[in-house]
Amino acid sequence: MVFAKPRNAKHPLRLLSGVVPLFVVLVQASSSQAPETFSQALTRHHIALTKPALLMALEDSDKEVRGLAAAELAEMKAVDTIPEIMRAAEAEKEGLTQVNIASAATWMGSSEGLGLLKKLCREPSLSPYARQSAARTVFDKGDHACFTEIADMMRPSFDPGTRIGALYLLSQLHDRTEEETKLVLERLVVALSDPESQMRLEACQGLRWLHDAGAVEPLRAAIANEHEELTRTEMQSVLEFLLNQSRNTRSGRLRKTQFCPGPMLEK
Repeated sequence: MVFAKPRNAKHPLRLLSGVVPLFVVLVQASSSQAPETFSQALTRHHIALTKPALLMALEDSDKEVRGLAAAELAEMKAVDTIPEIMRAAEAEKEGLTQVNIASAATWMGSSEGLGLLKKLCREPSLSPYARQSAARTVFDKGDHACFTEIADMMRPSFDPGTRIGALYLLSQLHDRTEEETKLVLERLVVALSDPESQMRLEACQGLRWLHDAGAVEPLRAAIANEHEELTRTEMQSVLEFLLNQSRNTRSGRLRKTQFCPGPMLEK
């Protein structure tokens, strides 16, 4: 599992165990049980919520406990423990746990943690999911160092789950350069003709997030060739969204050109 960035001391523990496809609906509204927090998860493992106990837990035999301990220290904003957290991250042998521990240090502003995550997102021996998890925290810091590695995971040679995870990350990435947006668009357009309908659906969602008018003509071509009604309907929905966006943009520009005040003249 990978831990999402904590936002405050009471932030619930979010376990991102994989990519949820667009057409899969997880019904959680009927559950009255609140998500488990870092502290609750540690209590379940009989780990005391004190700084000394959490530092000791960084060497626990259970990889989940090691990651949770680092995350709870970040929740506590225990910046003085960053050196111990980084030593644990450097020594960690399990890939995703190493990402979780390094992320905890990074949440507290550790440049060493960020540097390790950049290294991990490029490490081919790690699972694609662990590398994407590392990149997620790097991107969250406004750093695009992992962009190329994640963009490569959008290629058809990767499995659908890896490709979907990559497209979710990059189509929602803030402050993309023009070149980065162009590359993501190219990979999403390729996915529109993928043999797997799930991949075609997820590509639609990526294009919606990308907000790029360059997808209009490829979507029209994909709609003409699409035989599954659900996928074709989603493609049409994204196409209409992009066309409306384009019309609104042109309308805004027109209003600006219509109102062009002259120079102020002194009376």
